[in-house]
Amino acid sequence: MGGAEKVVSDLSFQFAKQHDVTLILFDGSRLYYPYAGELIDIQCPSKDGFLPRLFNFLDRAYQLRRIFKMKRFDTIIGVMEHASFPAILASRLTIAANHCNPERNFSRFDWLFARWLFPRAKKVVAVSKEGMRIFQQHLGLKNLDCLYNPVNLYRIRELSKERSSVTIEGQYIVAAGRLSPEKNFKSLLDAYAQSQARQTFKLAILGEGPERAALEQHIKQHGLEQQVILPGFMRNPYPYIAHSHCLVLSSLHEGFPVILIEALGLGRPVISTDCETGPREIIVQGENGLLVPTNDVPSLRDALDRVCLDADLHAYFQKNAVPSVEYLDIEKVAEQWLAL
Repeated sequence: MGGAEKVVSDLSFQFAKQHDVTLILFDGSRLYYPYAGELIDIQCPSKDGFLPRLFNFLDRAYQLRRIFKMKRFDTIIGVMEHASFPAILASRLTIAANHCNPERNFSRFDWLFARWLFPRAKKVVAVSKEGMRIFQQHLGLKNLDCLYNPVNLYRIRELSKERSSVTIEGQYIVAAGRLSPEKNFKSLLDAYAQSQARQTFKLAILGEGPERAALEQHIKQHGLEQQVILPGFMRNPYPYIAHSHCLVLSSLHEGFPVILIEALGLGRPVISTDCETGPREIIVQGENGLLVPTNDVPSLRDALDRVCLDADLHAYFQKNAVPSVEYLDIEKVAEQWLAL
């Protein structure tokens, strides 16, 4: 259900308008997003432990090489390092697409594999300029490029018109993501509890995850049971985003967060932590939203109050929201992928 998987889903439909598309999965048992084209499940899910992971990597590379030889693809895109590493070993025609901040997400072994395999790829694609800089600093790659994550703006606008399954009375701020530590929703709750905005706006956090119980306890500690809503995972979050006052992202780190693009594409102002990669390349400070330092509760509180209580500022952000992300529409980014 992650952002990279959603990008693959969207790109498969866009590519399929003019090309034959094949989606190769290591584990198709938990397929969530729809896809276009042919699906091949090689049934080689992730394993724990060094030796099992090594044999799994070699098995994946062997199976991919066999499929590549049989299908004779014109273009091969390995999405995220656990797919791109064996794909590069199977074929040097592979374009390796990375969707994270490598300094945050790469293990020691990931860097070793990247140093060995990435120079052999046709291209290594980062989803942010800062991510590209990190790869260049660590690996000195000559085959490096940057392509931003796309959003199907027409599709999400159509989905936003559907009736939401949970009704939220009154005005509200929305946040969305897996309820896990890196999303830092506790910091958001602290900022909201200290804000003036809480007197007028509720807070809805869409998503599910291991931190639900801890977040519910945090809400009780602040006495916010009547103001904060945790409706769980929403298959279609867009009606909630479209009818919100603004969207807030409080993450400690991101790659290139699609949720910010989606909110802006629906005309919603955004507030985001200034992670090392991603948000600063989407938000133009003071134009379509606000950036605040990561894990800085007072700054996040002040940003909430500014966007929620200053009607002129909110209207200005709202006017600039949609134009600021039109260059990230799926049709334009898909053309850039095919140009590689």
